[in-house]
Amino acid sequence: MEWDVIIVGGGPAGLSAAKYSAKLGLKTLLFEAYSDIKAWKPCGEGVSKETFETAGIEPKPGIVANELNMRVYSPSGKYVEIPLHGFAINKDLFLQEMAKESLKAGAEFKIAERVNSVVKEGDKVVGIRTARGEVFKAKVTIGADGYNSVIAKTSGLNNSSELIPVYQYKMVGVELDSYKTGHIYVGSMAPGGYAWIFPKGDDIANVGIGVRTGPPKVYLDKFIKERPNIFKKAKIMGVGGAAVPIGGIAKEYIGNGVILLGDAAGMVIPFTGAGIHSSIAAGKAASKIIKEAIEKGDTSAETLNFFNREYEPWLKRIKDSLRAMRVFEKLGDSDLDQLADILSYEDIINLANGINLKDVAMKLMRYPSLAVKIAKALL
Repeated sequence: MEWDVIIVGGGPAGLSAAKYSAKLGLKTLLFEAYSDIKAWKPCGEGVSKETFETAGIEPKPGIVANELNMRVYSPSGKYVEIPLHGFAINKDLFLQEMAKESLKAGAEFKIAERVNSVVKEGDKVVGIRTARGEVFKAKVTIGADGYNSVIAKTSGLNNSSELIPVYQYKMVGVELDSYKTGHIYVGSMAPGGYAWIFPKGDDIANVGIGVRTGPPKVYLDKFIKERPNIFKKAKIMGVGGAAVPIGGIAKEYIGNGVILLGDAAGMVIPFTGAGIHSSIAAGKAASKIIKEAIEKGDTSAETLNFFNREYEPWLKRIKDSLRAMRVFEKLGDSDLDQLADILSYEDIINLANGINLKDVAMKLMRYPSLAVKIAKALL
């Protein structure tokens, strides 16, 4: 049997592509190497309400563990309150809801089935070969199998990206003044990254850190030790680590008969390391372009590149977020403390997400010490 679309990887990007491809009437097959659809990669599990809209699923109790506003803390402890509400989710249940809807739409899954390579005819990818040696043909193959993508490697696409290592504890007994507030900490305590506390209710919180230099676990343990008022009664009930691509969109992510999505293509907002929403949007955009390509009878890289047109708002956000990150990663603690007095919550959201950078830059031009360091670079 030849499939219209074969998807490798059952994370947000792969499940989104499976759901929307099947809904468009494409014969869709998804391979997941692990034994279940779940969040195998550690994640802070914080998403916006718009993420659910893009995924086309309801924010049901259970999938949504908690509703949160946010605080962003500077090194001195000053913070900017972000009143907009997002969700702390149970990512396992979120992904399983997406998987359920994919299957109901007509997609087929092969679980605990590892893919070893693509199959090529000339310079075109025409399917995949499993670890058991079985070959499955497809008009288009999607690699949604992470930054260390087998599909990228065996199809010859250069998807290398800058990575940031992250480490996270799931903790019980974290004492916060509000369990409806997520906490983000920036500064030298997390060089090149940030730390977070995302409460999933009164009892459990995700506590993690991403750093550019040194082992993240060491920095996370130090972060916890320095905040006894929050963590004196806290106990660890889960641990995990991962690498997140924060170098922007991969140099190559589209080839003849193949497209990379999600972490495999660097489709992560660099400043925040957030990739759930951007990956789901990528899966949705790709399914539309693949449908058009198959109807034309042309699944060449040239035709699949129309994905960039469909995904353009996200490509711009990722590019601009990377630009902002490059500026802010050079700032010292005193600079960040000064910014806490100047920036509004809208400014912080715009910087983190790569939106309206010019407006933020013009605001900072009024401050001589920040004009050269930040504003001119953003412009």
